[in-house]
Amino acid sequence: MHELDLMKIKFFTNVSHEFRTPLSLIMAPVDKILKQIAEPEIQRQLLLVNRNAKRLLNLVNQLLDFRKMEYQELKLHEKNGDIIGFIKDLSYAFTDVADQKHIKFIFDSEMESFYTSFDHDKIERILFNLLSNAYKFTHQGGQVSVLLNLIENAETGDKQLEIRVIDTGIGIAPDKLDRIFEPFFQNDIPGSMLNLGSGIGLSITKEFVKLHSGEIFVESEFNEGSCFTVLLPVRQLDGTIFTDTDLLLDNSEELLTVEASSKNGYHRESRDFKKPTVLLVEDNDDFRFYIKDNLKSAFNIIEAENGKKGWQKALAQHPNLVVSDISMPEMSGIDLCLKIKNDKRTSHIPVILLTALMGEDQQLKGLETGASDYLTKPFNFEILQSKIRNILSQQEYMRKTYQKQVEVVPTEMHVDSPDELFIKKVLLLIDNNISNPNFSVEELSSEVFVSRYTLYKKILSMTGKTPNELVRSMRLKRAAQLLETGHLTISQICHKVGFKSQKYFVKSFKAEYNTIPSKYLESMSEEVVED
Repeated sequence: MHELDLMKIKFFTNVSHEFRTPLSLIMAPVDKILKQIAEPEIQRQLLLVNRNAKRLLNLVNQLLDFRKMEYQELKLHEKNGDIIGFIKDLSYAFTDVADQKHIKFIFDSEMESFYTSFDHDKIERILFNLLSNAYKFTHQGGQVSVLLNLIENAETGDKQLEIRVIDTGIGIAPDKLDRIFEPFFQNDIPGSMLNLGSGIGLSITKEFVKLHSGEIFVESEFNEGSCFTVLLPVRQLDGTIFTDTDLLLDNSEELLTVEASSKNGYHRESRDFKKPTVLLVEDNDDFRFYIKDNLKSAFNIIEAENGKKGWQKALAQHPNLVVSDISMPEMSGIDLCLKIKNDKRTSHIPVILLTALMGEDQQLKGLETGASDYLTKPFNFEILQSKIRNILSQQEYMRKTYQKQVEVVPTEMHVDSPDELFIKKVLLLIDNNISNPNFSVEELSSEVFVSRYTLYKKILSMTGKTPNELVRSMRLKRAAQLLETGHLTISQICHKVGFKSQKYFVKSFKAEYNTIPSKYLESMSEEVVED
């Protein structure tokens, strides 16, 4: 049954993740328009769209959270801030639901503000789940309250923030209270109410509270209402300097990382050395977890939340391949790829770029940085895995080939990058087959052990020509060399450089050199005279 539950969750996680990109593409333009529009009525409508898009995103995120919970990968990411103001803003985000159902809402706090360190995202999810349930199970004309209180231990001086979410809804039967925080448990509800819940919200809420070293419990009377109480340990910070403290902490963390790197060697994550290592650079925590979850069975995964940290980890941990998002803070995926490809220490590492932006221009921009491949979100993870394996297998083949060359002639050793080795082999194969009119791109891709698609992208990125254009260009250059000797006829040269049709040969030659073969030497002489 547990395995079946995990299969269901994996399925719904995959489905849910497909909603994230369109939701993001709804929220991003709405946020932008909100900053540009001053009319109150339009702002009110846009805020309504924005709030509900965020609620939908929260529901989608819950399945991702639950999957993390199952694999014990939930972590706390604390930042300093005013927790009272934060909870107040979250609570009033439900006012449209309150108005729609004619439910009275009360917010009351004994403190106006309290600066402390907390995980903003997880506190938001806790409030979202508790308020969603409160409004969902309260009839029209009822009441929902959020009450905040600071509790201080007289002996130790330790403080706890008490958050109470109270409703006058349907309540919970006494025999169900012990099970309310179990995964997939759903309370019995009257036929007049539609339960659209997933049964995982409260179990996730409890985990988030536990991560903060807090407690959550419920009191309820059937048909009278419920009160959910959350107790969070809090430590007061000076509100006047909390922003600077954040900056100081961020800088000191970076300095410590650099210092540890120089003194002790960079901290390396535990690896299975039988698996290739992939550096995953993605600023969205949920999406990064989702990619990792799909790749970790086949690869060692190193994670970085932006391009800057990705670059540090690429230098320190030498991954076999990098998978990077394009749009990120600190350093974009494009800049990261350029940095990797322009540094001798990392230029051999292949990069796959990910983006939510579609279009050939975007793809071309990504490939022009030297990236080995490019994927548009959302994508099939089997395709990503296949692309990674193909690129790594090509690398391994070139490595073995190079090793053999070194063993045979060590005194003539010349270190070439994989790309240099690849293009040298391509050019040699074309040169050896230049008189063969049947030599095709399919045969070329087979000889260098890559697909036609991969061959196309690699040759285009390295030469600016397609494979067909490269073969034709080399044939025509050889034709020009033969013309300069003056020993062969046009027909003989056409045959020697692999053209089946003399008419097509003349046409191609003119397109390349702006003159027909018979006039080529004359045009060369004219150019010399002009110079």
